[in-house]
Amino acid sequence: MRSLLILLPAVLVIAGCGSTTATTTGQIITAVAETVQTSAPVQIETLDFSTPAPQCAIPGDVEETVASGEIDWSGNTVRATGTGVLDPNNSNIAQARLMAERAAVVVAQRNLLETVQGVRVDSETRVENFMTDYDVIYTRVEGIVKNARQIGPARYDSLTGIIEVELEIEIHSPQGLSGALTAALGTPEALEAPMSAQTRDFLEQYSSIVFDGSLAGLQPSMYPKIYDANGNLLLDTSEYAAYMGSAGQTAMQFISDLDQILSQPAFSQSPLVVNVRQVTGQFGTDIVLGQQESDSLGWLKAGLPFLMSAGKFLMNVVL
Repeated sequence: MRSLLILLPAVLVIAGCGSTTATTTGQIITAVAETVQTSAPVQIETLDFSTPAPQCAIPGDVEETVASGEIDWSGNTVRATGTGVLDPNNSNIAQARLMAERAAVVVAQRNLLETVQGVRVDSETRVENFMTDYDVIYTRVEGIVKNARQIGPARYDSLTGIIEVELEIEIHSPQGLSGALTAALGTPEALEAPMSAQTRDFLEQYSSIVFDGSLAGLQPSMYPKIYDANGNLLLDTSEYAAYMGSAGQTAMQFISDLDQILSQPAFSQSPLVVNVRQVTGQFGTDIVLGQQESDSLGWLKAGLPFLMSAGKFLMNVVL
């Protein structure tokens, strides 16, 4: 299991590592409730725990491989392949190849749809749940899969007569998964409040926020939530779904190595690193902060629209 890292406003990063608990000075925070309710705090208790936290494996791209395809969180894409076989009885080789390629595309689309349905939207829901609950989502997801982008030309093996085609769609994009889900997620409220002093101070002092969940077992999802030390919802990124992937920018990216982020000129200067104390939610995709971190980031929800409008909203996850 690799460690997970998420970058947000002015760049916000988070890292995690295949464990559901993390130790800090001999203590851990444990989510008591199995599911997270946004209308009420997540009940959290502090327990004594002396066993050291697990070490993360060698960093790599954040990618999930399943039987039907791949969810590339780092590349912001979902990919799948399909194969078709030339009809040996068709003497028209060009026609046979074309028909085999069309068959490969159909199979790739079927595999891509199956892969897409397994993408985690939030801590409790996968894309398949949205498709079941909302007819419009089912139709939209089917549409983006049918219009999936082909990666390179079809590959033809003359010895076996097999043609392989690879298709992909974007996760965060108006033409991708996030665009298909906005009908169910809704649109963010219009920004009316002026920029707070805390937001202004952050923009002046820091190049990014780094949420380090490398010891907490954080898993990637499209819209993770961030909770304070008392279990109160600090930030629900799904509220800003309409902004993610708009104007050619990907607000949600996933990487496997914090150094990959901090080595980039835009993020190397004065990052604010925040340690993730615990992950919660059915899929382990939501973040619980410590008390000190919670106190210092109380402005995050109100300040997020300003950070995004400044082109500084970025969430990266290291798995």
